Order: sequence, then C-alpha cells, then structure tokens
Amino acid sequence: MTGRESMTPPAWQRFSRLRLAQTRWHCLPEQLPEPELPRFERQLLRQLALEQAVMEAARRQSLTATSAQLQQVAQQLAQELVSAGFSADEQQAIVLHHSLMELQLASVGAQADEPQPAEVRRWYRQHADRFRRPEQRLTRHLLLTVDGNRPSVDQQVAGMLRQLRADPDGFASLAQRHSHCPTALEGGLMGWVSRGLLFPALEHCLFALAAGELSEPVETELGLHLLRCEAIRPAAPLPEAEALVKAGDYLRLQRQHQQQRQWLQTLLPS
Repeated sequence: MTGRESMTPPAWQRFSRLRLAQTRWHCLPEQLPEPELPRFERQLLRQLALEQAVMEAARRQSLTATSAQLQQVAQQLAQELVSAGFSADEQQAIVLHHSLMELQLASVGAQADEPQPAEVRRWYRQHADRFRRPEQRLTRHLLLTVDGNRPSVDQQVAGMLRQLRADPDGFASLAQRHSHCPTALEGGLMGWVSRGLLFPALEHCLFALAAGELSEPVETELGLHLLRCEAIRPAAPLPEAEALVKAGDYLRLQRQHQQQRQWLQTLLPS
C-alpha cells in the first residue's frame, strides 16, 4: 500500500464529507468558499465522530443488515453514489455503513414509550383538521404514444373521440384495445386519483371534468391522453377509526425521533 492510499479516508467518510457540503452549503467540498472552511471542518469532524459512535453501538449489538435492507438503502443512495464516482466496492461499504446506522437508530427508537389510546384520541381531537381525505376522481385513461407519425396518431385520437361521444361507456373497451398505458389491462381504470399524482397537464384537465365527462386530448412527453372522470369523491374527514390509527402512528414516530435525538446527544459532548 502506498503512502497516498494509506492516507485516503474510508469511503463512508468521503461520502459524509460530500453530503455535508451539498446539503449545508449546496456545493462540492472543493467549491467551498475559503472563509467557510473552518466551520465546515468543525461540523464534519463532529458528524464523523457521531457516525463512528453509532456504528460502534451497532457492532456492540451485533446488528446485521438483511439483503432486503441493504437493497433498500442502495436504492436510496444510488444516484448520489454513482454521480460521485464511487467504485462498486466503495458503494457497497457505504451502503453497509448507512444500513447499520439505520438499524441502530431504529433499535433506539423502538425503546420509546407507546402512545396510549386516551392520549391518541385527545391529540386527534385537537388536530382533527389534519385528518381529511383529499378530493379524488375515479379515472379512466387512454394513452397513445407518438413515434414519429403524429398525423396518424392525431387522426386516431379524433376517431376515438367521435366514438366515445357517441358511446361514453365504450371507454374501457377502447382502452383495452388501443391504449399504450399499463392500465389498458384494466380498461384504462386508474382508480381513485388525488392531486399530485399525475403530470400537471393531466391533473389540471382531470380536476376540471364533471362526473361522467370525457376530456379533450391532452399532450405530455409520453404522448396523447384521453381521460374520463367516472365519479367524484369530495374532500371529507377520514373515518374516526382510520384517523385514530394515523394519529397513533404519527405520535409513535415523533416519540421515536425524540428518543433517537436524546440518545445521539449522549454520544458526544456538546
């Protein structure tokens, strides 16, 4: 091993350095303004010491990441790791490092007290406005991709529109035969759709339709779309039983995070 190789920090430390610069300073470490370097280095040293302490705690518990957990973390970090130029072995080491840290923090969080039913109900009643089901549209969708033959596709869509205006209930049959969307197998049925799930142009069109109404063709980067709003489910409060489950989950998560923060504060002097 050369002197240069022996001085190279482990991959997880280099990744933490990169992440800190990008998340706090929105640049690469080598692009940091010189006046900011001392503050960056102080924060980095504390971050590395904290990660090291978490890893030591994980080793004391003999925590082991499953292949599914490793795969999940690998997917979460894939874009960052590839764009940063880490080798396959380095990526594997970083994924293992972060997987074990997640397991250790989950173990700490699991020690938090469970919220009691009376507490959950009281908190839910104080925050009932948070527990609403958004407006939803029961939607059918038909997509025709455009592969260099736009006039032919335009003509095909126009013909479908004529058919559907004459027979609105024929949408499912047309979608099954002609749509290039996976929903074709279900007659174009997308199910109940909330805002924020579709391309903006499709969402704007869908939520302007009345129940039973057919859209004009909508163009996106995928191709030409037709939408049919089968029914409208207005925004409404969630059923209390469902809301109480969500409230309990929220309080449980908050307690776990608090437990983790308190534990992390014990690892290093302030």
